[in-house]
Amino acid sequence: MKKAFSVLALALLVGSFSSPVAAQKKEPWFHLEVKENKTEPEYVKVNLPLGMVDVALNAVKDKKFNKGRFKLHSDEIAVADMKKIWNELKKTGNAEFVTVEKKNETVRVAKDGNYVVVKVTENKKPKVDLRVPVGVVDALLASPGDELDIKAALLAMQRQNAGEILTVNDNDKQVRVWID
Repeated sequence: MKKAFSVLALALLVGSFSSPVAAQKKEPWFHLEVKENKTEPEYVKVNLPLGMVDVALNAVKDKKFNKGRFKLHSDEIAVADMKKIWNELKKTGNAEFVTVEKKNETVRVAKDGNYVVVKVTENKKPKVDLRVPVGVVDALLASPGDELDIKAALLAMQRQNAGEILTVNDNDKQVRVWID
């Protein structure tokens, strides 16, 4: 986590030296907010032009994450299986695929128009609200082999001006991701 923040800090520093002419160009921005309400509350905000996120992704050196691609563990679902499932789901049109209802929690997974939607409520309050454009999922699964292509997904978000992507409210932690 510290390494990722170091890369983002470096990206911000480099971005601060860009010319005023470049700053006038309307480029989409990636935003991430994380609030943790612990004994010592933490609040992290990351606001980067999507181009800078691309630079930061290239700078990360990790066994599981390289050149903007994330390699899944072998004990997790295979990307090839994810691709097969996704291709079948895309053919269905609008549909609710999964609904799980418990006493105090509801989980819903659906395709609504050009979006994949995941909603989780707990005690009738929103806990997770994920809304991802279909094209972003296509891009995420487009790389060959057993990797998820994070860079391609971000580029698809930029092309589609994705807006609000993820909101998580989990007891003492709130996470929000959006592009504008």
